[in-house]
Amino acid sequence: MSPLVSPPETLRTCGNTAYATFVVFLCPDDRVTGLITFRRSGGSCDHPWVNHGARARAHERVARLGGANLDIAELFDESARLLAAALPHESSCWHTMDPATLIETGVHVVGMPRPNAHVARYAYLSEDYNTFSGLIGANRHSGVLSQETGGKLDRSPRYRELLKPQNLHGELRTVFVADGACWGCFAFFRESPRDFTDDERDFAHELASLLGRGFRAAGMRARSVDNGSSLWPGLLVLDAGWRVESANGPARAWLEELGFSGEPDTDPLPFALLTVAERVRGSATEANSRVLGVTGRWIQLHASPVSGGEEGRVAVILQAATLPSIEPLISAAYGFTARERELIELVLQGCGTAEIAARLFISPHTVQGHLKSIFTKAGVRSRRELVTRVFVRHDRAAQL
Repeated sequence: MSPLVSPPETLRTCGNTAYATFVVFLCPDDRVTGLITFRRSGGSCDHPWVNHGARARAHERVARLGGANLDIAELFDESARLLAAALPHESSCWHTMDPATLIETGVHVVGMPRPNAHVARYAYLSEDYNTFSGLIGANRHSGVLSQETGGKLDRSPRYRELLKPQNLHGELRTVFVADGACWGCFAFFRESPRDFTDDERDFAHELASLLGRGFRAAGMRARSVDNGSSLWPGLLVLDAGWRVESANGPARAWLEELGFSGEPDTDPLPFALLTVAERVRGSATEANSRVLGVTGRWIQLHASPVSGGEEGRVAVILQAATLPSIEPLISAAYGFTARERELIELVLQGCGTAEIAARLFISPHTVQGHLKSIFTKAGVRSRRELVTRVFVRHDRAAQL
């Protein structure tokens, strides 16, 4: 392991803040394994050494993550490690996201407690500033809360309820958008009075598509793991305080598949379950999300309001995701267009070229052109390979 030394003259004072990064330790494979940073509280600081050194290195390495064959947990760890030096912060929260419903399905935190029901209630309000859903549809996929509020942070319910009580001032949010679909997001935080700069915001935007491709690849790398039993759907009824009011027998096994090892009656529930339930309470309508379980199977969460009794109760069904439910994820991962998805649906139904042409009101020649594009994107040569190697493989992983 060799050190890359930054000389003492790189110390720079910005307002009341002094940053000096002295040593970055590198392994033989160029992985950053240590970072010594000194700072003194004050305004934001954006030292050129951080900009051009650590950021260039982080950008290059993040670009490699899509082909690194990492699972979701490994990708969380590696992404957080790479950006710790490029975008210094005290704490962070990372999420995977269902690209079809834009519901957060997984969580990874650094320097802060795991989010609970209170966090789920305020962190993802659709009417707040700098929302993840808003960043997905924006030209720039990153944003700083203070900029969005015009410097009046108390305008944000998220700031008042979650950040201010923890003495957090700076918040930088970024969504991982690749080819129009969002696969995850992060929020970085700095303690008061420090904030993030325009330059840091723009650098985070440059990483959005790279992280999107990495999380897309990891999310679609589902493993077929047979636990020797077929699980019936699980049912949980949550009261207004997100406590388990009732549950059926299979529910515990599904909670374990979501990484939960505690007692449903007393311990905090998995974040993926809390977010889909909070979406129901916020909209009073049903909500769905697909989550990759710890064994690699796809899980579908379906939440809906419960009528009668105390207001705010929500029922959540947990079950193995079916092929139709994960088809949008697969199509998004391979970059299939809307028209190509229509063709794929008919191919999965066993339709031939002439029938597909008739049902879509296009010529057989056009059908063949679309199929050629689909085969190229999926890395297959025939309809049979498309069905068996792409869709049936994921369907079996969902059912095991």
